[in-house]
Amino acid sequence: MAESVDPPAHLNHLSETELTSFNDLISALPALLEEAEYSELYGHDLTERSTTTDVLVLKFLVANKYDVTQAREQLLETLKWRKSFKPLSAAFEETHGSKFNGLGYITEDKANSGGEVITWNLYGQIENNHDVVFGDVDAFLRWRVGLMEKGLRLLDFSSKRTQISQVHDYLNVSFFRMDPHAKKASKATVALFQRHYPELLGKKYFVNVPYVMSWMFTAMKLFVSRETMEKFVVLSHGSYLAEYTGAWVPEAYGGKGPSLTELDLSSTITLAGEVKAPEPVVKER
Repeated sequence: MAESVDPPAHLNHLSETELTSFNDLISALPALLEEAEYSELYGHDLTERSTTTDVLVLKFLVANKYDVTQAREQLLETLKWRKSFKPLSAAFEETHGSKFNGLGYITEDKANSGGEVITWNLYGQIENNHDVVFGDVDAFLRWRVGLMEKGLRLLDFSSKRTQISQVHDYLNVSFFRMDPHAKKASKATVALFQRHYPELLGKKYFVNVPYVMSWMFTAMKLFVSRETMEKFVVLSHGSYLAEYTGAWVPEAYGGKGPSLTELDLSSTITLAGEVKAPEPVVKER
C-alpha cells in the first residue's frame, strides 16, 4: 500500500473532501488552459505550478463552495475574458485621461509586515461631471480594472496577504439623485469584479455614509452572502476609518498619515520584468 502524502503547507487547512476537489481542478488545469488559449491570471502564469498558482486556483473553488464544475467554468470564463479585455494592458500600458485624476488611489500599510493594501474610490470628487467620467462605461471599466490590477501586484499570493481592501468615500455623493451614468458604470463594475476577481476582497469600507442611508446597507443582507456582509464596514464619518485600518491613513480618515496623493503608489507600481503577460496558448490542430 502506498504511503499517504501530506498536502503542502499552504493546503493543509483543507478537509479531505476539499483537497480532493482541489486536486481534481489542478488535474483539469492543462486542458482548461488549452481551451482558454490563455494562461495568465493576475500577472501569474498558471502553466507553472507553484504556491501562488495553487492559491489563485483555490480562490475559484472557495467562491464556488468547492464545486469543481462551477469553479472550472468560472476560471475558464475569466481566462477568456482576460485574453480579450487585456487587463494588464489597462494597468501598465494604457493612458486613461485626466478625467479620472483624483478618483482612485492605491495605498499600503507599510508600518506592518504584510499590511493592508487598499484601493480608494473617491467618486464624490466628480461633482457635476458624471457624464464625462461614467458616460463611456468601457473606458471607465478599463481605468478601474487597471487600478485593481496594479493593487494586486502588491499582494504576495504565497503568503497570508492574498486579498485587497477597498474604501468607497461617499463624501458629497447624493444617494437620492444618483446619476444614471454612475449607476450603470457601478453595476457593470460590481458584476465584472464578482465574476473575474473572486475571493480577492479583504474589507470594503463605506465611509461618509449619511445615517439616513444606513437602511440601504442593512437591506444588502437580503442580496449578498453572510461571508460578504462580514467584509463590509459602514461608517458615517471618514474620521472613524483609522480605528479599523490603523493610524497610517490620512488625517481626514482619523489617522496621522500624509494625504492620499502622497501615499498613492499607483504611479510607481510596475509589472515585474520576469512576469510578462504570456502569449496565448495555441491549440494543436
